[in-house]
Amino acid sequence: MEGNEQKKTIGLVGGGDNALRLLNLFSGSQRVDILYMVDANTGAPGMVKAKGQGIKTLTNVESAVKNIPVDFIIDASGDEAILETITAHKQHGEVISGAATLLFFEILEDQRGTSNQQVFRDLSGVRREIDRNTRDVSKTLHGIEKISNELEVLAINAGIQASRAGEFGKGFAVVAGEVKSTARVARELAGDIDRVISEISSMSEKIEQSLKKVQ
Repeated sequence: MEGNEQKKTIGLVGGGDNALRLLNLFSGSQRVDILYMVDANTGAPGMVKAKGQGIKTLTNVESAVKNIPVDFIIDASGDEAILETITAHKQHGEVISGAATLLFFEILEDQRGTSNQQVFRDLSGVRREIDRNTRDVSKTLHGIEKISNELEVLAINAGIQASRAGEFGKGFAVVAGEVKSTARVARELAGDIDRVISEISSMSEKIEQSLKKVQ
């Protein structure tokens, strides 16, 4: 966690299905610690899961909320009498409704789903554009390579003709040398473009992996 932010401590009251859902939501969180779960029914699904995770399980609500300091007490029981007991005897922390907590998580999940869909659309658009541009650049690369090869052949032929012309071919030899130099530069440029295409293709593959994560 960033800075000196400390984990928030939680006590869960109720061990039924809602408590189990909350337990699953909070499990593995780097921001909260569940210190206890309390329910008169030790066989309730939440109590069984909590015990399996090494969380303290209790059966007396009054004793739990009075003696175990926590930042938040989440009432997942849905029982008004139990809520009254919590309110009357708690010595520490804020009391939060379990139903409200679950609703909040559901809203966050909906928002995350909407955000993921937008990210998916945006990344898909970027990937299509990258692929289209890569195809265009590849066509240009093939054209440059073809010109480079033709210039190289022309330079070789020009050099041969210049050598045959002897003294009169010296100027022609200079031109042949420049043509050969141009062919070399074109070939180096083609190599640079090819490396850029490889990097773009790698980027496209990374985007593809990201798309799989947000689907």
